[in-house]
Amino acid sequence: MAVSHSAGSPPVLLLDAGTGLANVTGLLGGEPFTGTMLLTHLHWDHSLGLPFFLGGDRDDARVTLLLPDQEDGTGAEELLAQVMSPPFFPIPPAGLRGDWRFGSISPGQFKAEGFTVEAREIPHKGGRTFGYRVSDGRGVLAYITDHCPTAYGPGPDGLGEYHPDAMALADGADLLVHDAQLLAEELPAEAAFGHAAAEYAV
Repeated sequence: MAVSHSAGSPPVLLLDAGTGLANVTGLLGGEPFTGTMLLTHLHWDHSLGLPFFLGGDRDDARVTLLLPDQEDGTGAEELLAQVMSPPFFPIPPAGLRGDWRFGSISPGQFKAEGFTVEAREIPHKGGRTFGYRVSDGRGVLAYITDHCPTAYGPGPDGLGEYHPDAMALADGADLLVHDAQLLAEELPAEAAFGHAAAEYAV
């Protein structure tokens, strides 16, 4: 998801880096990307677009990439290199052109490109996952793309518990982007993959 300061202006804050990241280049009007990219987690569908982002892979690009800090202390660039380096890909993250900076963030509030961002840990299977709440002082976006509420029990409707961190991120938001991968009837067989039912999101 790409976030701009105003309609028609180029995005300066990108949320996740799946294959759709390639489409952001067209939003830049021929200019390089200069901004921050926040990854919710490192599953392939949230990170494999990085080496195909032409707007960020050019000499005049400036990209700060931040992802959830890891319990074992592994750094952001080292983590990304586990899937983006030979023999899986011709270059490592450091091989991207432009000024790329890689870092980790902890739960809490911080500033990024003039936005106030709150990061909270969200239950999802297979690695530390954050949800984000982004505000520019006029509007609030809650971004909770991968969320497994059944990890904390069935909840009041059998669709999963209302996780306090997810609820805090979503509370009063103007726009909520939330995991809705499953239908309620699919939940018993598929919830183990770490996703929520559309009915839960509603």
